[in-house]
Amino acid sequence: MANEAFKDHIYALIFCGGGGTRLWPFSKDARPKQFLKIDGDKTLVRQTFERINSFIPAERTWIVTTPDYPDEVAQELPEIPRKQVLVEPARRNTAMAAGLGAIAIRKIDPQAIIVNIWSDQLITGQKEHEKAILAGASVAWSGDNLVAVGIKPRYPHTGLGYVKKGEVFDVIDGVEVYKVEKFTEKPKIEVAKKMVASGSYLWHEGTLIWRIETFMRALSQHSPETFKRLEEIAQNLDRVGGKDKIIKTYLHAPDMSIDVALAEKAPNFYVVAAEYEWYDLGDFSVLWQISKKNKEGNSLIS
Repeated sequence: MANEAFKDHIYALIFCGGGGTRLWPFSKDARPKQFLKIDGDKTLVRQTFERINSFIPAERTWIVTTPDYPDEVAQELPEIPRKQVLVEPARRNTAMAAGLGAIAIRKIDPQAIIVNIWSDQLITGQKEHEKAILAGASVAWSGDNLVAVGIKPRYPHTGLGYVKKGEVFDVIDGVEVYKVEKFTEKPKIEVAKKMVASGSYLWHEGTLIWRIETFMRALSQHSPETFKRLEEIAQNLDRVGGKDKIIKTYLHAPDMSIDVALAEKAPNFYVVAAEYEWYDLGDFSVLWQISKKNKEGNSLIS
C-alpha cells in the first residue's frame, strides 16, 4: 500500500438496528443481541466499536439505527457524537440503511470510503481484521470497485451467503483479493457441501467497502428507485422543515437488502479473503460453539 492517502478518508458505518429475532428469547426486540454481553464482559456493539476504533477514529465512525435504540447506542458508545448517530424513520432493510449513511457522510467528505459493518458479529484476530479492512479500502480507493469481505468456510452452512472467487486481483500486505464471480444466498445443504468442497467459495461475512461515489453510481444503475429516494433525502438533510419530507420519502423507499440491490447485480465486485475468525450469531448452535462447556458438554448463557 504505497499510496496510503486513502486512510484519511476511511469511515466506519455500523449497522445497529436489527431486532435480534433469530436468537429469541435470549435476544428480543427490546434488547437485541448487539446490546448483550455474549462473549466476555462487553456487549457486541461495544466490541465492534473498539475493534474498528483501533484504526478508524471515533470522529469518522457513524451509526445507523432505528427509533427503538438511540438511547442504547448512546449508552454503549459515548465516544460517538449524537450527530453521527443516524436514526432511520422506519426499517427499510440494509440498502436504505447503507444509503442513509452514505449521503450523510458525503456532506462531510465526498471522497469518503465507507466500511459497512454489523454490530452483532463475533470476530477474533484484531491484526488480521485490520489488515483485511485496509486491503479492502485500498481496492475501493484505487478504482470503480465495490468490495466484500469473505471468510474461508469451516463447514457447509445453509444460513449464510457465499462468494465465488474469480481470478486474483491483488495481494495487499499478504491479503489476497479476488474478482467476484458470483454471490449465492443461503444455498441448500447439498449445494453448500459442493461449494465448500470446491475451495472456490468464501462465506459472505457481510462487511462491504466502497467509495461513496462508486456506491451511489452503482445504485443508480442497479437499484434506481432506491437511488432516487436517497437523493431526495439528501436534498432535505439539515434543511429547515426537511425532517417531515425525509420521513415521507423514507416510508416510500424500497424495502431491499444491499445484496439484492447491488451484490447480486453489480459486475465490479471484489472480495477480500480475510484470515480472522468470524461467527454469525444467528442461532443457538453457534452460541454453543463459542461458549464454555461443563464436563457434560453443556453450556449456560445467562
